[in-house]
Amino acid sequence: MTGSPKIRVALVVLNDLGSGGAHNYESEVIRNLAPAEKLDFNYLIYAPHKLVGVTKQRFPDLEVRPYRSGLITMFFLSLRSSLQGYKLLKTIGLRYGRLERSFVREAVSLAYFLAPNALVLDLVDTPTINTVWDLGHRDIPEFIEITGDRHFEERELFYRHALPKSYRVVVDTERTSERIQSIYGVLKDRVIIGGLAAIRPSVLETRSRDTSPFFLYPAQFWPHKRHVLLLEAFRIFCNQNSDCKLIFTGGDKGNLEHVKSVANSLGIASRVEFRGFVDASELAGLIKDARCVVFPSQLGPSNLPPLEAAMLGTRSLISNVHFDPLLIHPLIKTVASQNAEVWAMEMLRTLAETKAEFDPLIQPKSNFATQLCDALNAFQAHRNEWASVEAKRFQRR
Repeated sequence: MTGSPKIRVALVVLNDLGSGGAHNYESEVIRNLAPAEKLDFNYLIYAPHKLVGVTKQRFPDLEVRPYRSGLITMFFLSLRSSLQGYKLLKTIGLRYGRLERSFVREAVSLAYFLAPNALVLDLVDTPTINTVWDLGHRDIPEFIEITGDRHFEERELFYRHALPKSYRVVVDTERTSERIQSIYGVLKDRVIIGGLAAIRPSVLETRSRDTSPFFLYPAQFWPHKRHVLLLEAFRIFCNQNSDCKLIFTGGDKGNLEHVKSVANSLGIASRVEFRGFVDASELAGLIKDARCVVFPSQLGPSNLPPLEAAMLGTRSLISNVHFDPLLIHPLIKTVASQNAEVWAMEMLRTLAETKAEFDPLIQPKSNFATQLCDALNAFQAHRNEWASVEAKRFQRR
């Protein structure tokens, strides 16, 4: 788009390293987009105040700006996101919240939120690209960490207000695209199917290796991850196998002590290891060395660990809520039901098979960056039609 100045695009991140897959996803998206700096787009990153330092270290070639989302910000957001509250704030000169005022100072034309972020609702004039990973609050409302404490209402408010207004919505799979079209009225040509930004994990050859065969479940300790189901399956498995271990990695999200208690009550605690949060290189080594990655999570339609395992030549067993075409591979098998006996049977069958029977999954090629650049080019053509970032100077249609 020669002859026009570069548009400035804010890449708004949310998650810290302890968030696991969410943090990795945001980082990989930024890496995928960085080459576009040479084109017609100028990116700068917005990170929570506490993450600015580490974000600058990870992306030294990009500008990083802080934002806050404390109680005062949320209070004004609640006012500004309603028409009556917005009109009140407008009369006293508070049309914009802190984040959007920063966008104006930095001449940001478009804000791309790399994770679902309530601050989208605080924006008045800035066009946005939003991200949807799943519709878990509708898929599994019985899990209180997803719908309890008014989380259901929060997510519904966010999706119903933010998605139809979005310039583009980035999703993981075709299935999620179809659902946000049906439920939230998002137009099909406004959706970008970006996948999970999967890359082949880097494995250290000098790593320490476990001498016993083991199953690995890399997941945060949320109830919907179904650790208890896996323990029940592993107890059945242990009745027919005397040496294989089960290793859990991931941070505690409030359910770790319960999972440990269940392991004790089932009499299998000596064969279950809780490694806690591990860094990327250690996790890659564990995935590479595992006989099988087990992933009974109740939440889909896609998840990153089975893809990473397949790229490292390791088998995976996944739950039947996954509907991502990338997960169709000889090294990845879907377990027919969320039943402990069925999982135990599949674990026994997997252990009996040769680990390197199939070729590893080749790193999936993604056209996500191309799709996004095409969308930004189209946005640039529209953005050239006006000068001020503020909509209030235009007469209402």
